[in-house]
Amino acid sequence: MRSFDRIAQALAYIDEHLDEPLSVEAVASAFHFSAFYFHRMFTAIVGAPMAAYIRGRRLSRACAFVVGTALPMTEIALCCGFDSPQSFSRAFRSKYRQSPSAYRLSGERHSDESVEEMIRRFTNRLQGGMVIMPNIIKRDELIIAGVSGDGNRTGEVWEAFMAKAGELTGKLSDNGYEVRIVSDGDCLSQTVHVGFTVRNAAACKGFEVLTIPASEYASFDVYIEQGYDSENSAMDEWLRTNGRYRQRLLNERPYVVEYYDERFKGEESGSIVEIWVPVERV
Repeated sequence: MRSFDRIAQALAYIDEHLDEPLSVEAVASAFHFSAFYFHRMFTAIVGAPMAAYIRGRRLSRACAFVVGTALPMTEIALCCGFDSPQSFSRAFRSKYRQSPSAYRLSGERHSDESVEEMIRRFTNRLQGGMVIMPNIIKRDELIIAGVSGDGNRTGEVWEAFMAKAGELTGKLSDNGYEVRIVSDGDCLSQTVHVGFTVRNAAACKGFEVLTIPASEYASFDVYIEQGYDSENSAMDEWLRTNGRYRQRLLNERPYVVEYYDERFKGEESGSIVEIWVPVERV
């Protein structure tokens, strides 16, 4: 089952259990995701963390009860998953700028976006397989020990690294990094460096070491099964039009970092790669 389908089912599950305690870990487990992967995927589709989504859905359900029934506010608060009438009233005022009682008198109606509409909206944000609105993240200095080579022969460079990766000591994790550096202003001529991050470059004998300075990055999620061919044009378009950031260079050359964590599963359904474009404020 595609990850999008499972996320859609998870959203429906949440809506059916709004009157019960809900946590990222419990919902992720119910749909066979790790909590980390589920949180990232959920936030990308919905545009908000799960806790904020649940609070909003509970308030929307409460709106329907407030306007469409004569139930006391205390009963509405409890059946919509709030701990107390006081917490319900505070959350309601924060979102709707009026008390539940005033809302009942106003006769207003609030309609929720359906699960299907959210999935459709997310799909429309994809260009090929890339979410075209990146997250801005910060990363400390990266010391990447590995193998460098021709950017047009990346598969061979990875093979060379993986053949000796077991000899690398002091790696920080099994998450992989692929750094692509443009050579001589020609986007078709690139050097690629692949490997793992380490604490100490001096302890990495037999490996080439590339140090990337601390930076902000525009982080794009690429969904492999949706397509992996349009990422360059999508990133270029964002850099041209965002108005706040420009690409940061490494030794006067453009570069990007591809990041492979537990969400990368090769060509399998649901496989994700992050592409980080180093940026600085205009």
